[in-house]
Order: sequence, then structure tokens, then C-alpha cells
Amino acid sequence: MSTCGEIQLEGCYVKYNNTSFFGAPDKMKVCRRCGPSVGYNSDVLNRIDSALAFLVGGNGEYFREGDFGSIQGMAQCIQDLSLSDCQDCLSEATRRLRSVCETSSWGDMYLGKCTVNLANIGDSTSNESSGGGISVLDIINTISSFSSIL
Repeated sequence: MSTCGEIQLEGCYVKYNNTSFFGAPDKMKVCRRCGPSVGYNSDVLNRIDSALAFLVGGNGEYFREGDFGSIQGMAQCIQDLSLSDCQDCLSEATRRLRSVCETSSWGDMYLGKCTVNLANIGDSTSNESSGGGISVLDIINTISSFSSIL
């Protein structure tokens, strides 16, 4: 009975809608996750900043990844965006991730058309080592909030 819906999991994104959304930028936050704080460990925070700068810096691709010591980063856009819209989306995702997760050892920011993920492979509570993924509760909350907009 629904006219639209979307689900974002690690490595998988599905969206349907009765209005066209192809090629349209979408920076609405779908989900975010932050790891535990590392305090103000300048070494880790500097590696996180380097990873985010690299991911946003762009390589003219829709998928970007890099290793910065114990920090691994990945950024990706839905490929119906132009490369400049992809760049804008990733810039917004990294800005929000840095703002919301501040001193977290890892974090994920999922926007409507792009995602940025950071993993701290030296952290036993990392999103990678704890199973990662988005919970069913996150999905239900996202669907509920999206449906309430309509």
C-alpha cells in the first residue's frame, strides 16, 4: 500500500518511489552510527581527518577507499548522480560525520545518495569487528520517519 520506500544496508541500497528520483541530489540523512570516543587522541583524530580529506578530495570516481594507519575509509555515491553532485553529497556526509561523531573511533554516515564509512581496525569495538550493519530498528525508524513525511 506504500508509494515509496528505501532501505540502506552495508553494501546494498534499494529505493522505490512513485515519483522520479533519478539524477536528483538527496542529502537527507538515512542513518548514522558512531563508535566509542577515543577522547582527544590526536594521532587517531589526525588519521580520521586525513581519511575524510582523501575521501572527499575525490578521484573522479563514484567509489573511493583508502587506508590511513589503523583507519580505513570508504565513500560511495549512487551512480545516477553527476560526479559534481556526488562530490557535494560526500562533502556533506563527511561534514556531518565529523560533526556528529566528533571523537569517535569509527563512524558511518548514510545520506540519500551517498555514504561515508570509517573503520578503526585497531579498535575492538569497530563497526567491522562488531558485525557492522544497520539494525532492523534503524530501518523501521527510517521507514516510519519517511512515511510520516508523506
